[in-house]
Formats: sequence, structure tokens, C-alpha cells
Amino acid sequence: MRCGVTTAGASLALPGTRRQARGLSVRASAAPAAPDAQAKPLRVSMVSLGCPKNTVDGEVLLGDLYRSGFEITDAHDEADAIVVNTCGFVEDAKDESIETIIEAARMKSEGKVRKVVVTGCLAQRYSEELAAQLPEADLVIGFEKYGGLSASLRTILDAPPDIDMDDYRARSRVQVGDATVAFRPEWDRHRLTPRHTAYLRVAEGCSHACTFCAIPGFSVCRPS
Repeated sequence: MRCGVTTAGASLALPGTRRQARGLSVRASAAPAAPDAQAKPLRVSMVSLGCPKNTVDGEVLLGDLYRSGFEITDAHDEADAIVVNTCGFVEDAKDESIETIIEAARMKSEGKVRKVVVTGCLAQRYSEELAAQLPEADLVIGFEKYGGLSASLRTILDAPPDIDMDDYRARSRVQVGDATVAFRPEWDRHRLTPRHTAYLRVAEGCSHACTFCAIPGFSVCRPS
């Protein structure tokens, strides 16, 4: 089953006091500099939270960015942009995601990074609320718009575009769209796991409406 997202009845409660977040300890594995770069390539790091599916999504996203000329780094304070790949499964996961966004925003305010990008389930389900309550996030990207992240990053970083793009997609701060999207090739991922292990996606989503689980609230399922 392939599951999409609906936001009816959903709400996001941000912490009343923005407490200092735990350090950004989840890092992407380092990659060599982008090939054939005429100048120093733009650098991107990622904090991927939540389940193995989110890890795979993050790896595919980093693979897209690398092929479009970005350098992937595990040193957040050396990156031009930090991508926080969020989880929205349970309240603790939401809190961890929000705290991580706030920590990335703190690094931005200190001049260590230039831009903060929010992706993942929290971005998909609570896009407008995240944009309104966390203005430090420069881009809020949902599943359908992952393919356009490179172009959008280059736009907000004032870098030359690498591909032809729709003007709205490149300039809109909130880019979410439909969660029920076609499967994307995964053979050329930028892996976040150690070299000796990798996740293989065998299913997408779940149609069981367990009362303790938030995932069915995201979705309208259809056969993949």
C-alpha cells in the first residue's frame, strides 16, 4: 500500500519555551567533493530522524543533491544548509524534530550555517504551522517536492540554477503538495548508514488504523 497525507484535524503544539535542543548528533556520512565543480561547491548536511523509511528518503534526497553539484558533509558547522529530516510519529518524535530545527536555527543565528531546510513527515503534515511558528526555517519541503530541493536551495543561496525550474516551486517557502506520489528510484542513494549495512525498502505506508499510531491520520491509502 502507498499512503498519502491529509491534514484534517491535525494540529502541532510547539514547546511553550524554546529550550536548548540536544546537539545535532545524527550526521550524514561524508562524500567527496562534487565532480567538475568550477568553484567551491555548496555544502549540505542532514539530520535524519525517525524510522528507517525516513533514512532511505534522506539518502535518496542527498543523492539527488550530490548529482546536482552539492557536496555532502557530516560537519554541520561547515555546511551552507542543514536539512532536518523530521519524524511526526508520536509526540516525543515531534518534540525531538522541533528541538532539532531550533538547534539548527541557533547555528544559523550564530553564522555557522546559512539556511535551514525542514523535510520529512512533520513538514508534510504540519507545513503551514511550521512555517508560521518557526520562521527560522527557510524551506519547508513535502514529499512531492523533494525532486525540486536542489533548485530551491540554489535560489535561496543566491547560486546559479542547475536545472530549469518552475518559478513558484523555486521561490515558495512552503513546498509540500500531495503525499501520494510515485515511487522514486533508490539505486543511487547517498547512504546515511555505516558502510557494512543498508536499509532496503520493501513496503510503503500502512493501512492498519491502530489507535496509538499517527500514521493512518496522515494518509489516504491506495494500492501502489
